[in-house]
Amino acid sequence: MVAKKPIAEIKTDSARKTIITQHEKFGKTISVNGCFGSSDIGQMTGFIAREIVKKIPNAFMRCPLALYPEVEGPTQVLLHDDFNVVIDGCKDRCLKKTFEKAGLKVDLSYALDEDFGLPKNKGPDFDEAKMKEIAEKIIKDIEEKIFKE
Repeated sequence: MVAKKPIAEIKTDSARKTIITQHEKFGKTISVNGCFGSSDIGQMTGFIAREIVKKIPNAFMRCPLALYPEVEGPTQVLLHDDFNVVIDGCKDRCLKKTFEKAGLKVDLSYALDEDFGLPKNKGPDFDEAKMKEIAEKIIKDIEEKIFKE
């Protein structure tokens, strides 16, 4: 379990400034992360996250690899987000499990194969139109489920 520190105790200056600035500007922040796995749908997850943060001003892509306590700066920024949206490529849901192991609440979770019926293929290429369609669906879910809180 990763511990959220009070902002004043965070050693990394850039992390402190990011948390303060984003919360002053937006009130609540949303972490949106994709697994960016090696299959086509794994790769698609990162681009879906990118589409979402381009359209929702208080949504940010974070570094989920920084969930190790030793990587204090990026971890603390993610820990201070108010909501977490996780997009996995496949039903193994590795990213969701990583968030949960770190003790983070996952507000919305998706697996592109299970939730959207996409086949998992080797390689980085994916259907960009389908990617944008899924991003729009997740944006609607964020508006309906997170913005209502």
